[in-house]
Amino acid sequence: MTKKFGIMTDSGADFSLDYMKKHDLILIRTRIMIEDTEYTDRDNITREEIIDKMINDKAKTSTSVAPPIDFDQVIRAALEKYEKVLFLGISAKMSATLQNAILTAKRLKTDNFVTVDTETVSWGQSLLIDHAIRRRDQGAPIEAVRDEINEMKKNIQIHFMVDTLEYLRRGGRIGAAKSLLGTIMGLKPLLIVKDGEITSSGTVKSYSEGMEKFRAIAEQYSKEFVNYVMVVMYGLDNPEIKAFSEEINKQYKPLHFFYEPIGANIICHAGPYVFGLGIIKIPDSAVDAYK
Repeated sequence: MTKKFGIMTDSGADFSLDYMKKHDLILIRTRIMIEDTEYTDRDNITREEIIDKMINDKAKTSTSVAPPIDFDQVIRAALEKYEKVLFLGISAKMSATLQNAILTAKRLKTDNFVTVDTETVSWGQSLLIDHAIRRRDQGAPIEAVRDEINEMKKNIQIHFMVDTLEYLRRGGRIGAAKSLLGTIMGLKPLLIVKDGEITSSGTVKSYSEGMEKFRAIAEQYSKEFVNYVMVVMYGLDNPEIKAFSEEINKQYKPLHFFYEPIGANIICHAGPYVFGLGIIKIPDSAVDAYK
């Protein structure tokens, strides 16, 4: 059993399998439904395959919490390897995953399973995970990292936009009339993660207009946060988003910058054309973790 504590999360977070392996990040895997077929996230289906089915087959997609046996097996294995485990879960308002993890730990009668409701999703969750990994590797104790993450989640901005409402309609998130209205008017929704939920923050008429909105957000919070990490995240990659990310990174020079794909959880509900911006404040005492 290693003295360094383990870090666990769920499919609400986005990261590559290489990143997961490098940092021994432990994962509770969401189930993904495509029409009538069930898959396990990052096991027997990839985000690219999901995108292909959504675009070319117009398939309906949805997600569900992992079954109880997964929680039991994954948490048991983690506690056998690590003396303590820090679980950074998707917002409890979006999923029952966190509650299921807590209940499993209680059933196992362990006090060494420490949980945090990140109150976010996608790369908001991943930025917190990445910070926890850096601080753990510096030698910070699990309790200090937990407290730091609980403070940091108050200073995180995660914004998305989608190209069309059609995928939200297919997934049953909005009605056909609203979807049709959005198509006719050519509006693209802007979304924000606020108080643990994804809510509307307005509309724009084009990707370019959305990018200008995101640029204004980066400008505002880079000044407010001083020390920060940024991410530009995408569903389907394209040169316009790539160019935007390069401009943002060059202009604001964050402590660390991510240009990364959005995972299956958000893709399934918002569609493959989603893209977004995230920025998180880094405590002065933890800046060295990014050097």
